[in-house]
Order: sequence, then C-alpha cells, then structure tokens
Amino acid sequence: MSALKRLLILLFAMTLGLGHADVPKLFSEQSFTSITLATAVNHYVLLGKDEAVKELEDLSDAEAAETEKNRGFNSRGFSINERISWVCRILFEPKSDARQPYLRPPKFGKLNLPVKFMPIEDWPLFPVVLSGSTYFVMSESYSDDNHVPEEPKHYIEYCRDNGVFRTTLIKLTRAQILKDADALHKSAPWQAIRWEDDDGSGYPMGDQWTWGFIQKQAMAPAK
Repeated sequence: MSALKRLLILLFAMTLGLGHADVPKLFSEQSFTSITLATAVNHYVLLGKDEAVKELEDLSDAEAAETEKNRGFNSRGFSINERISWVCRILFEPKSDARQPYLRPPKFGKLNLPVKFMPIEDWPLFPVVLSGSTYFVMSESYSDDNHVPEEPKHYIEYCRDNGVFRTTLIKLTRAQILKDADALHKSAPWQAIRWEDDDGSGYPMGDQWTWGFIQKQAMAPAK
C-alpha cells in the first residue's frame, strides 16, 4: 500500500473516530489498559520495522491534519502523538554498542510527575514503565513547559535511527498484569519517588492519583 493511500485511509478513519479495523484501539478509544497497549505494540511488531514506522508517521500526519482542520481543537480527549511515543518507547530498544544506554523520552512538554526524583536509571522507558511482563504508563497529557514541543515524526525518526526494533510479542494474562502492577507499586524506584516539584511544592494526591491510573490499566478483562 502506498504512503498516500495509507494516509487517505487513516484520514478517513479519523473522521469516523479512528474506527478503521487496521488502527489499534489505543489510537481510537480514550480509555486504555495494559492489554490495549500491548496489543498495539504487537500489531507493529508483526508489521516489521519499516511498515511500523510508516504507519506511525501516517497516524501522526493524520492527527496533524485533523488538528489543523479543527483549528487546534481536540475533541477526542487524548493525543494520538503522545500514544505513538508510548509505542515507540516499547518498540525500540537501545543499541548494545550505543554510547547512551537509554533512549530518551519525547520532548513534548511536562507531565504531572516529579521527574526530578525519577532518574532514567530507574525509569528507562519514562513515561512508560516495565514491571515483570507488563508495560504501564505513569502519566498522560503533557502541559506546555514554555518550550516548542518536539515534532512527533522527529521522535519516531530518533527512535528508528538510535534503537533496535523489537521482534518479540508481549504475552500477558490478567493474573500477571495484576501481579506486575502490585510489584511496581511496592518497587524500590516507586518508593524512592518524592512527590514534590523542583521548587519543593508538593503534588497533592500524587502517589494516589498515579497509582489509581496504573490500577485502571491493570483492569484487563478476563479471558
């Protein structure tokens, strides 16, 4: 399928709320779980590196076109580009011979997390985290940090050029997800987080809110 045809299909899907069968539910529905995220990643693993990059770039183009059409208004309630970055964090792993042992997160703005107390050594996939066999997202919805945000396609290209594409599928069970969520909450990196900002101001309900966000992702339907 040509890039133009794929883009037209995705644009059409956008007008229907991204209801096209080829688009993972992570990009068509506001609510998501760890299963939703894993299914999206597996979709792109099966496509292979080149096709996966093409489809993710086309999704980003589709969102840009919709944003321009709606004069910057997002009626969907979530950012497709942000979710593309989650998938990239899992799809691409650092090269073994790289000078930097970690791929950086996207520069989209600021999340409601105390990043000062979340070093990359402990949170290498930030804002995604792997606990056991399950991937969770720590926070969603970037806010403006008074900097021009990175172009989503630039981040996709960064991951493609600096990472190794994943070839293994994510396999999960409901019991495993619940176990992994509990292990994350009890982990040393989580317990080491101080829920305050750079200036010392606190994050009211920070731990409770973030843990609640993780718990929602762990509520995968029983199979």
